Amino acid sequence: MEFRSFVWIPILLVSALSNGCQPAENTGAEDPDATDITLRRGNGGEPGSLDPALAEDIHAFNILLDLYEGLVTVDGGGRIIPGVAESWTVSPEHREYRFKLRRDARWSNGDPVLAGDFVRAFRHAVRSETAASYAFLLSDIAGFDAVMAAEATPDALGIEAIDAQTLLIRLDTPAPHFLSILTMPIASPRHADAATGLVSNGPYRLESRQPMGLIRLIRNEHFHAADTIAVERVEYFPIVDAYSELNRFRAGELDITHTIPPNQLTALTGQYGNAVRIAPSLALYYIAFDLGEAPLDNADLRKALSLAIDRRSLVDVIGRGELPAFGIVPPGVAGYEGARYEWADIDDAERVRLARESFRKAGYGQDEPLTLTFLYDAGDIHETIALALADMWRDVLGIDVTFDKREWMFFLAAREDRSEWEVMRFSWFGDYDDASTFTDIFRSDNIQNLPGYRSREYDRLTAEAAAATDPDARARKLELAERRLLDDYAIAPLYFYVSKHLVADHVSGFEDNVLDRHPTRFMSIDTEPRR
Repeated sequence: MEFRSFVWIPILLVSALSNGCQPAENTGAEDPDATDITLRRGNGGEPGSLDPALAEDIHAFNILLDLYEGLVTVDGGGRIIPGVAESWTVSPEHREYRFKLRRDARWSNGDPVLAGDFVRAFRHAVRSETAASYAFLLSDIAGFDAVMAAEATPDALGIEAIDAQTLLIRLDTPAPHFLSILTMPIASPRHADAATGLVSNGPYRLESRQPMGLIRLIRNEHFHAADTIAVERVEYFPIVDAYSELNRFRAGELDITHTIPPNQLTALTGQYGNAVRIAPSLALYYIAFDLGEAPLDNADLRKALSLAIDRRSLVDVIGRGELPAFGIVPPGVAGYEGARYEWADIDDAERVRLARESFRKAGYGQDEPLTLTFLYDAGDIHETIALALADMWRDVLGIDVTFDKREWMFFLAAREDRSEWEVMRFSWFGDYDDASTFTDIFRSDNIQNLPGYRSREYDRLTAEAAAATDPDARARKLELAERRLLDDYAIAPLYFYVSKHLVADHVSGFEDNVLDRHPTRFMSIDTEPRR
């Protein structure tokens, strides 16, 4: 087949994964002349897993961006750049990608990174035994559906090592965002000894990990660009409480924070000036409804709950610059306008009237009291939001809310067991700069579909969008799908995130980007005395 050279265009990438490992052994002699410069980063919480196949939370994604490198990766501004692959070509119909791997790519133990390591990784990710929640990102690859349905073995997946340095990936349909997907942890290579958790191929390797505590990485001396890395060590602190993190930053114990506390933006800007970094982000905060059983199998009730939420006052309460969400796809996504609730711009009095009208239509009122169980996780502003929503639902609809607050790991474990919750808070950080990273998660077959939403029309529209080659036609299909989801009130979008960090003045190379990805390898530290 005739191939043409692919000229890569920088594309913004996000949002973000993890496996419990013991302290890593030293796999090579350290450079005695290296300056031991350490970057200390707040990480917002404990990563669920540091196994790229199993990672599913932003706390893990941040670390894995330092530990692993895929065929392509991102630079400090979130733009796609060559990774293990030094070049690639794409077939004229955009369904075959041929990657040429760099010969100097090495694992942290010195082994070469080969095309077969990617074949091993992708096949591992789609095995039912692996239970990789992010395997759906590979769904454009030929054979994926048959493998996931157990109608074919993993070796039927459309990925092939032509030779040690050449990898071929075949797609079922064109996917304009495919290279962005390849920057995600799920597309990282897998070493033959991956079960030990001690071997990685990125700019850093795991030096030590304390249970529920500090994770320390050290520069991977075998990384192909190791001599360009200024930061020798990076320490990730799983600090859940934003105020505790702020205090650590003030004390000079952190160089970068994961977030900033609620209602502190103005004060911190006055105190720290340019160290406060606020930027648009492709991320949605929403609540999911359990659609599978009463009472939330009632669309009129879900509509009443969504209408009763005053999103504008909610973001004011949070006080961190977030944007009220009346759709599921954030503003700023390339080539996409998006859908919104038809009542998004009505005044508060009319919104309340419509909420009560829908509540009565659902069969509830003063004589029909209702209590709902709200599941959320400890940390950040989740309790503030839960309390605010409970107040709104009580004031507008007379609903009582029972709270179920859990630590992050137990919260994650409860997601798929809807018998444990009726309303659940969650966030979704876009994996690539395309509307489908938000619309795809509510397809019937997607493991990330928290409410258990089932709509043939929605599935049809998203499938037609995936097959469309015309960008405008594709966008229209996705907008219709988003409108269908909103009309069914499967979830209640609350707000779109902005990224928010404190970055010490002595840190260079931290670039704001819409997907909030910040690999340490592109940062440096002024070695003058800290503040």
